[in-house]
Amino acid sequence: MTTTAPTTREDSSRVHSILTAYLQSKAVFTALDLGVFEALDKAPRTVEDLAGELGLSARPTRALLVALRGLDLVRAEDGTYRNSEEADRYLVAGRPDYMGGFAAHQDSHFGHFARLDEAVRTNASLNQRVLKKGYRDQGAAAGEGREGTGRLIQAMRVSSRLQADRLAAAAPLDGVRHIIDLGCGSGDYSIALAKRHPGLRVTSLDYPAVTDLARANVAEAGLEDRIEVVSADIMEDAWPEGDAVLLSHVLDGYGPERAAHLVKRIHAHLPDGGRLLVHSHMPSLASGLFPSMFGLILLVNTEEGEVRDVDEIRSWVADAGFRDVATRNVSALSGLLVATRGSG
Repeated sequence: MTTTAPTTREDSSRVHSILTAYLQSKAVFTALDLGVFEALDKAPRTVEDLAGELGLSARPTRALLVALRGLDLVRAEDGTYRNSEEADRYLVAGRPDYMGGFAAHQDSHFGHFARLDEAVRTNASLNQRVLKKGYRDQGAAAGEGREGTGRLIQAMRVSSRLQADRLAAAAPLDGVRHIIDLGCGSGDYSIALAKRHPGLRVTSLDYPAVTDLARANVAEAGLEDRIEVVSADIMEDAWPEGDAVLLSHVLDGYGPERAAHLVKRIHAHLPDGGRLLVHSHMPSLASGLFPSMFGLILLVNTEEGEVRDVDEIRSWVADAGFRDVATRNVSALSGLLVATRGSG
């Protein structure tokens, strides 16, 4: 009997996996672009059948299918290929949990990340999506227009759905009647909180181009009577009164001065006993790898954004006058910090 020695940090295979990881995502992006998963959803296909349907040669079709099989996104049996259950759910267009928009957004990063060394050397955003004072064009990067806002929000929505229900379960909202969701994005966090807490009223604020999309998502969820979506610049405009404020994946996009300013603004706005909930990619609280990688995306997309971990957020919260700070893991992608306004 042959046994295989376990991989250790001294073995080069882990570093090899890191250096070649780009092949995995690019294989999926290519398969989505070609319509591979939709074709296999209709019926199992041989290499030749799939190549003919997609207008490809057999050799590249086979190479792509072998790669997808290695990722366990397709299965092979008796010379035919079919989607895995995971691919059927997330990678076939038209399914409720389809992640194609998120994939397209990530694929767009490839061009920028080919120039990551430039961003690291110059400390300059490559696409100017977020400037020092906030989003340059309500979520659109330079040259994108409103379609860029839509793509960004769709990508954010996929990520939000991985975290929203867990955040709603973790958020201590006992006694809270009205929460303000600042920078609500797709509205999915507001929706999850409203569903989890039937007596809760939510006001969701973001740029006008974003709230148009969030409002449609709230209507789709049937929660228009409990979630009010309001267009506003959260750094400048007035907010309605509430007894709690949620910042979900907001602080990372700003430099430390702007982030600290927003936290102080929230403290001044809340009543005594009001709660601040900060939910974000906090590497020390999250359990997955992505939060540690996210800073590179911020480097490309923003002028001053960084991944903000617990200690930095805690210092802003303390300086603003909040007390009773508590933290916890929410998901593989995120953690939660909760603080209370008051002097006692």
